[in-house]
Amino acid sequence: MITLLILLAGLQVHEWGVVTTAGDVLSGAVQNISDVTTVEPLENTLEDKAPVIYFHGDSCSVTVRIFFPEMGYATSVLPEPEDGGVNSTYLVWNNLKLTEASDPALEEGWANCEEHNYPFPVWRQVDALFVESNYQYDRFVYYECRPGSMGDLPFVSQSGNLSLRMPYGEIPCIVLTSSGGRPMFGVFTLADILTDIPKGLQFLDEPMQLERELRQWSDGILNEDEFNAFWSTWEDRFLSDSSTDVMILYKLPEETVERMATLEVVPDIHTVVTINRFIIAELPYRTE
Repeated sequence: MITLLILLAGLQVHEWGVVTTAGDVLSGAVQNISDVTTVEPLENTLEDKAPVIYFHGDSCSVTVRIFFPEMGYATSVLPEPEDGGVNSTYLVWNNLKLTEASDPALEEGWANCEEHNYPFPVWRQVDALFVESNYQYDRFVYYECRPGSMGDLPFVSQSGNLSLRMPYGEIPCIVLTSSGGRPMFGVFTLADILTDIPKGLQFLDEPMQLERELRQWSDGILNEDEFNAFWSTWEDRFLSDSSTDVMILYKLPEETVERMATLEVVPDIHTVVTINRFIIAELPYRTE
């Protein structure tokens, strides 16, 4: 993949995460319409899991703000923000200090990491600026959230029928299922799976097949070690048995990510800030 260059002028902010759902699965045989004017969100409980944020570039101090439109709210946060927090519709970290070298006078690691069973050792392997806050330091900033109403996802409900917003039709997606206890996958577009899962699934003989597809999606968004941290965090989940519900994976468009969680980073120096966000949707899709 093409690795993003850290030596570019300014501050690079990279984020990855996965949107999952614990609600009703999507059904097959949905209608194909080009313009949805009035829609109702699917009755799903969506969760944005493990959004991990890294910083690259010049040392500086930054204010980081995350807002959750559509009545979303935070469910987990590291480190503790100065304003907002768990169950709040926003998070604000003031004066996060970003440095190239860790300060031995500070305590390593955000408090409560161990309590949440997060794979933080993997996240710390990324070559990023150190983040200092409240006499502690780590390599990342972390949060989870319930996005609230997400009626602008590709699949929407209208008068009891499921429909696909056509601007999403050409988005690549990965279909995951199993046959005879063996995992299977296929690469299509969302329009391809509108009415049914098409023929063309193949057995997933090795995890590298799935990893290669997802890595291509992250090209130009994440650095290689950041994607490696993403894959190490989610590999077992993606490769779990999908014999009951077919799972689909696709990269959320930028405008959808912003409606889910708006991210702002303001440095204390005059520099260009570039934000790259890689958020994957992992949604069940039942064709029966």
